[in-house]
Amino acid sequence: MNPVRLAIIGAGLVGKTHANLVAAHRDCELVGVCDVDPARSSVAQGLGAPFYSAVEELIEREKPEGAIVSTPNDDHASVVEICARRSLHVLIEKPIAGTMEDASHIIRTADETGIKALVGHHRRHSPYIREARSIVKGGTLGNLVAVSMLWALLKPADYFDVQWRRRRPSGGPTLINLIHELDTLRFVCGEIRQVYAQASSEARNLEVEDSLAISILFESGAIGSILGTDATPSPWSYESAVHENPMYFPTDENCYFFLGTLGSLAFPRMELWSYVDRESSGWQYPMEQSRVGVERADPLVSQLEHFCRVIRGEESPLIDGRDAAKSLSVVLAVLESIERQAPVVLGDE
Repeated sequence: MNPVRLAIIGAGLVGKTHANLVAAHRDCELVGVCDVDPARSSVAQGLGAPFYSAVEELIEREKPEGAIVSTPNDDHASVVEICARRSLHVLIEKPIAGTMEDASHIIRTADETGIKALVGHHRRHSPYIREARSIVKGGTLGNLVAVSMLWALLKPADYFDVQWRRRRPSGGPTLINLIHELDTLRFVCGEIRQVYAQASSEARNLEVEDSLAISILFESGAIGSILGTDATPSPWSYESAVHENPMYFPTDENCYFFLGTLGSLAFPRMELWSYVDRESSGWQYPMEQSRVGVERADPLVSQLEHFCRVIRGEESPLIDGRDAAKSLSVVLAVLESIERQAPVVLGDE
C-alpha cells in the first residue's frame, strides 16, 4: 500500500510536531510544509520537504491527499475552504475554530465538498482515556454521580513571550489547555448541560486568566468540577501524570476522579475502588482496590494513523466537525460564564 501523501499547513510548535510524526511514519509521506512566516522554512528543510508560503501553490504542485491544519484558530475556516475546494481531506488542530460561526462554516464546507474533516482532539485516541470511557459507560462504576478534575502546572515565563498567549480571544488556559479536559468529559461522561465558571488573573496580571474553577452539570444529572491553573508548581496535571509528552516532568499522581454509585476510578493510575461485598455497602464496610492495566501508545501517532485510514475510506472520523463544535461551544460557554459571572446553559440563545 502506497504511503498517504500529507501536507502540513502551519509550522509553529504544534505543526512542527505533526511534521516530524508524518516524516517518521512508514504509512505517510510528507510532501510539503506551508507557513506565512518564511523563518519556518527550517521545519521543511530539516525534514527534506519543500516549503511554501501559499496553500494553493503547495496543493497544486505536490498533490497531497490530506492536510494537517495547525494554523491559528481564526485561520482554520479559510484554510479548510481552500483545501476542501481542491478535494483535500483535513485534520484540523483543536479547537475546530475560534468562533461557532467559523465552526459552522467548516462543517458546511465539508458537507458541500464531500471531504472528510477530522478534528485533533488527540486525547480521544489515548488508551487511558478510552479505557476510562469503557469503565464509565460500561457500568463498572454504576451510575455516574460526579467527576473531579485537577489540572495544575507552572508554565515557564518565556511561554508568554508569544503575544497571542497573553491576550483574548485565543490566549488563556481555558481555550489552550482545558478544552482537552472539557472534550474528555463529553467523551467519557456524556453531554454537558450547564457550566458556571470563575477565574482569576492575579498570579500574572495578564489579560487572560491564569486560574479558574468550573462547575459542570451533565445532561445525565451527574455533576463535575475542574480546577485549573498554569501558575503553580504541581504534579497534578494530565500531561505530567500520563507521560505522553516528554516535554513535561513525569509524575505518578492521579488527576481525575470518576465517582459512581457502585465504585470510583482514580485516573491515570486506573485504580478502581468498590466494596468487597456489594450487599454490605456503606462507610463502615471494607473496600478493595484493583488496578486496570493499560498498554501505552502515543495518541498523536494513533490519531495520525486514524487520519490515514479516514483518507483511504477505511474509517469515519472519530471526532468530526459537528462533534468538535460541541466541545468548542462548551469552552465558549465557560468563557461567557467568566465574563457574565453567571451560569450558562448550553444550547441557550
